[in-house]
Amino acid sequence: MDYIMTPYFGFLPGSLEFWAAVHDYAEFFGGILFTIGFLTRPAALSLLITMSGAVYFHLSSTGLQGFPFGHVSNYSYDFEEPLLYALIFLMFWFNGAGPLSVDSVIYSQISQEEE
Repeated sequence: MDYIMTPYFGFLPGSLEFWAAVHDYAEFFGGILFTIGFLTRPAALSLLITMSGAVYFHLSSTGLQGFPFGHVSNYSYDFEEPLLYALIFLMFWFNGAGPLSVDSVIYSQISQEEE
């Protein structure tokens, strides 16, 4: 808690333990919902927010690391992976789930009942 939350997320209102728990629950339940395609847009939004926090943490702790021309020892900038995930979740937040999802089945059932 003191290593990550206090120096990087100390500006959040309320208890830092509360925000850590919100993050954990958002990633756990959001990941499950996103995987099965149920409530995809709210799940993608919660995961987008957590990945935005991860990007903020990495940029605050290590900076840009000479991006885009710097050479880093592990051949990967620390913020690249969470930024990629954030962009993927942003796409799903705008587009919703695909045809192989629980959301699609529910939507097709509702649209058939209305006809």
